[in-house]
Amino acid sequence: MNACVIQAVLGADMWEWIYFFDDAVYKFVSGFISDDMTRIMKFFTFLGSGWTIAFLTVLLPFFIFVLRKKKYYRMALALTANIALGALFNQLLKHLFLRPRPDILRLIEISGYSFPSGHSMNSLIFYGFIVYLLVKNGRHWSRYMLAGAVGLIVLLIGISRIYLGVHYASDVLAGFMIGFGWLVLAARITKKLHFDTSRHTA
Repeated sequence: MNACVIQAVLGADMWEWIYFFDDAVYKFVSGFISDDMTRIMKFFTFLGSGWTIAFLTVLLPFFIFVLRKKKYYRMALALTANIALGALFNQLLKHLFLRPRPDILRLIEISGYSFPSGHSMNSLIFYGFIVYLLVKNGRHWSRYMLAGAVGLIVLLIGISRIYLGVHYASDVLAGFMIGFGWLVLAARITKKLHFDTSRHTA
């Protein structure tokens, strides 16, 4: 499925609005371009990169198993399966839509297709699932502050992709929407499988 097919499905008017949205958002975001801002945006892009998420996906379960926190074993497996399947789904979507990356000023070099944003989708799936598990199983009120902070980080990861010129705003928005839908599904499956640490002992 290429841009012509997408345009035929969505209609010329809807496609025109998408381009207008993408252009307007980029013009606004690019107005903040500076050396200091670029360093900040590169940092947030790093937090949402495939390497960072893959490293954390391996590291967190590793510590859980090394420390023998048995009540978190299934949770660790759920975390790994969630992001692995989510990342695979993102790649399937990219190769389904085949949308080229923006032909604008790029502040970093990157290959691959543009829609939906993998950084946006995968960071929401990964960090969002961790927050879900913490809020669901935690007891301290600070977990809600942590949830808010993580939400802001995920938002900035998405914005960084537009700022750096490697994604359209619609790529990022779609990544967030699909990632949120995936996260809701993962939460329901987790709940159905009773991944509740209060049921287990350490």
